[in-house]
Amino acid sequence: MTKPRTSIDREIFGILGKHPQRSELQRSWNAYFEAENIDAFLDYYPTTEATIPERLSEMYHFDRRAYIVGFSLTEAILPYVDVLRATAAEQGSANLLYNRGGVIEGWYVEDFRNLEKILGDS
Repeated sequence: MTKPRTSIDREIFGILGKHPQRSELQRSWNAYFEAENIDAFLDYYPTTEATIPERLSEMYHFDRRAYIVGFSLTEAILPYVDVLRATAAEQGSANLLYNRGGVIEGWYVEDFRNLEKILGDS
């Protein structure tokens, strides 16, 4: 299990599993948070199909805001999602999970670099 956060105000985001743009996503999201003066951080959480329940438990218990889901997990994660948004239902996979007050929503997002749209829509 990972460590709980130390600041109750900080928003925590993560990448689950392997993602080919992981470094770029972490760099761009964390730069966006800093530029916008948002107390938030995007981290990486190694994840396999077997550890999905643990990661989602951490999302709930440690109040992590959202996870980008690695390609190999986008279908395997569906049974664990509370609400499947239309974009994910159409694709048959969820590559973004959003924690809305303990309810985990599954989304399908075309471009993770459009942070204002993603964060505004969620």
